[in-house]
Amino acid sequence: MDNRREQKPVPALRAIAGMLANPGATFAAFPEKQPWFVPLLLFCLISAVPAGLVAPELADLAGQQVADTAQQAGLPAREIDNLVRLGRSAALVGGIVAGFLAPVLEALGTAVVVWILLLVLRNRLSFGRLFSVATYAYVPHVFATVLVTALVASGMYDMVAMQGVLPTSLRAMFPGAIAGFTGAGFLSELLKRIELFTLWSTVLLGIGLSAATDRTARWGIGVALAAWLLIALAGSALSALGSAAGHWPTGAGGIPGLGGGIR
Repeated sequence: MDNRREQKPVPALRAIAGMLANPGATFAAFPEKQPWFVPLLLFCLISAVPAGLVAPELADLAGQQVADTAQQAGLPAREIDNLVRLGRSAALVGGIVAGFLAPVLEALGTAVVVWILLLVLRNRLSFGRLFSVATYAYVPHVFATVLVTALVASGMYDMVAMQGVLPTSLRAMFPGAIAGFTGAGFLSELLKRIELFTLWSTVLLGIGLSAATDRTARWGIGVALAAWLLIALAGSALSALGSAAGHWPTGAGGIPGLGGGIR
């Protein structure tokens, strides 16, 4: 066994930079308990920025939907106004909170799926260490958030109208590729999840797994890809059936809360 228990933690900013410069060496330098709270908090704050930018528009859309429903129900005007204010406030706060929590949920979900896969493969790895690896593997999604925020702020991309589809996904690059295919809804959701920064994150996760388990990079990336495929297939199936959370209303401008992880 190695001497990771005696290693000192890698400083958070140095570890984040290491994900870009030399992820293999950086993950190999992680001790048994590499701190994850500071980088995860930083990712959450960054994720909350685009969520906050789009939240007012989504709140207006939610308010309009509440007003339409209340009018159809024949409610008095004063009660409708109260419901609209409540709906707008809930959408505004909920959107920002969802954006803030997205990195936590993504890293946690990824860690759970990979942990189960490792158990099936009879590879023991503490969940705390696995969660730390998943947290640092989230770094590419921070760049995705910054990129999309810049694109929308410049008016080059409308994330609300595109229902949360990232411009670096196959669905955005080839919007008509599956027209007329049987099961186009499922394929469309799957193409949404085949995305540049997600694949980059998956490779980073595989490199981290190889360092944590003392296995080859090919083995680690293979496990990470298997986890991504399981999550992508499950998420695509649920979304195609209309059971998944997060249906985007149509509208102009804005950015949805951008998550990451293997999704």
